[in-house]
Amino acid sequence: MTPAVNTATSPEKPVRNFSRAITGMLLAIAALMPCPAASAPFSFYTAPYSFTNDRAQTVHLSEWRGKPLILTMEYSNCRFMCTTTFSKMKAIQTAADQKKLRIDFMIVSLDPKNDTPQAWRQYRISRDVDRSNWHLLTGSEATTKEFAALMGVKYWYVDDHILHDFKIVRLNANGEIEKAITDFDDKPESLLQ
Repeated sequence: MTPAVNTATSPEKPVRNFSRAITGMLLAIAALMPCPAASAPFSFYTAPYSFTNDRAQTVHLSEWRGKPLILTMEYSNCRFMCTTTFSKMKAIQTAADQKKLRIDFMIVSLDPKNDTPQAWRQYRISRDVDRSNWHLLTGSEATTKEFAALMGVKYWYVDDHILHDFKIVRLNANGEIEKAITDFDDKPESLLQ
């Protein structure tokens, strides 16, 4: 006698077949949908912002187009985070000098109310930064907020003091962020590699 063969479909099989059919349809629909265009990296050199430098001249970041740039945000009266940021910037300058690299350094103010050209000139004197490749800039309140957001620098007020993130970036010749250091332990010369 031949054993009986169960020709009934198990309840799991229709569910599996239905799942496969739905998955196939979803994949087909996704393949037909237009993909969003890949956006180009943001260029700081095309940003429409104007700044005042420590010589009371109006400058635009487009003036650095075609050049690499080390960029950070701080303010002249800061005595905590900015001191660390500044020492890292000086260490990057020293490393650039040793490698014979010509690179510009820029500090954009987080305190547009107080970082006047005179305040930045005093900063240059007190920090011994008389090199022409260092640029100290102040924008408007609105520019500062937008620029900090583009840099990825968060800042907030505690009484009269501004607390802020530590971040130094290297912009490539197109004005795009190429590298960043965001931690006190990051080696500053890594921005030059």
